[in-house]
Amino acid sequence: MQRFDIEFTQDGAVFDDAQVQALVEGLSTSDLLVLSHGWNNDLAEARGLYDELVGNLQRLLDIRDLPDAPEALRSLSGRELTVCQVFWPSKRFAEADLIPGGGAASATTEDHEALLRTLDALAEDPERLGEQDRPEARVEQVERAKALVPRLETDPGARAEFVEALRSLTGSDDAVDDDGYEAFATADPEDLFAGMSDPVTAPAGPGRQGATAVGADGGAAGLGDLLSGIGAAARRLANLTTYYRMKARAGTVGVQGLAPVLARCRATPHEDLRVHLVGHSFGGRLVTAAANALPDDARASTLTLLQAAFSHNGLSGRFGEGQEGAFRAVLARQRVTGPVVVTHTKNDRAVGVAYPLASRIAGQNAASLGDADDPYGGMGRNGAQHTTEVDGRAAVLEQVGHAYGFAPAKVYNLLADTYVHDHGDVRGVQVAYALLSAVAAS
Repeated sequence: MQRFDIEFTQDGAVFDDAQVQALVEGLSTSDLLVLSHGWNNDLAEARGLYDELVGNLQRLLDIRDLPDAPEALRSLSGRELTVCQVFWPSKRFAEADLIPGGGAASATTEDHEALLRTLDALAEDPERLGEQDRPEARVEQVERAKALVPRLETDPGARAEFVEALRSLTGSDDAVDDDGYEAFATADPEDLFAGMSDPVTAPAGPGRQGATAVGADGGAAGLGDLLSGIGAAARRLANLTTYYRMKARAGTVGVQGLAPVLARCRATPHEDLRVHLVGHSFGGRLVTAAANALPDDARASTLTLLQAAFSHNGLSGRFGEGQEGAFRAVLARQRVTGPVVVTHTKNDRAVGVAYPLASRIAGQNAASLGDADDPYGGMGRNGAQHTTEVDGRAAVLEQVGHAYGFAPAKVYNLLADTYVHDHGDVRGVQVAYALLSAVAAS
């Protein structure tokens, strides 16, 4: 498969239009596979995801003409894929070393130090993936927040100013409050600190008992986020600031950057090109936002969301008090004409932790934090919820050779507990086969 890179800046602009021109001029295949990474800090991480996933895709395509090849692969005979690899300036929701993991005796000191490291990380706002830009305005707000840290425990005024500083560092890209952003942006600072002060747990994955402390890498973190108090609350609020910032950026890059590129790819003489969108983590939000913004004459053929980091109500026609999901047009206006495939698992505690935090801010019932009954649950945790197009006939990520039976304009929530063991475990051959099964159904 021929592969092309497209790099976007933080405002969604194409960094080098020659990359887009090379892609358009190089389109000589029936299908275009568009891949978007999620929260990564450098090009090497993103490229590692692409290399392994594309390698597994190629290995499967190499056997499609064998007599005993699965029907889904055989049906791709004669179709050739070009790959577009998207690079955009994402940041991790939380770095592993930003969450303290020492014993109880050192918890207060470690939490204080972890908070300062988290705030320092907020100052970075890269224009391009892998850069470490520190815009002066962000540095000023971060230094303002850091100066308040010694007074947070005792001074409500300091807590209010701390929240004000964090709010200046984030943003939202749509009007649907599906992840607690409205409360984050408007709630009384004392309520925010109260909601964030208790330990954070995520439902245990298969084979575990009880809840699990959540580490930044999506695994158990020892003492980790079982810490409580004002310092822990401040750190969680700072981490949520990164989450909301990256949520907004993913949407911006999808709408302002990728969608116009896809429209160029579908222009004459490539009107019949099949476009397949694949996104991991925040990249799932990016490609879904792009699909949502596509014009009628440039619709995507399939959408595959690998542990996507956005609301499980994002595709819903009606949830909560009757609102639609942020990306409802993807289904309602058939911005994607073929199947939509969603992997989800409780093993993904990286996506899992953001949504319990959002629910805390919004004052939801603690019994359902982050699960399918939580209004603020995550797509990568629970799959698409309150979505009438969900077809339950294919509901599990299976081994190579399984006949999924994907149909156009349907959504398939594939429970991935067996093959996806953490947030980043989306490169395996089972994932690649499900993706190609969707392509074959388009």
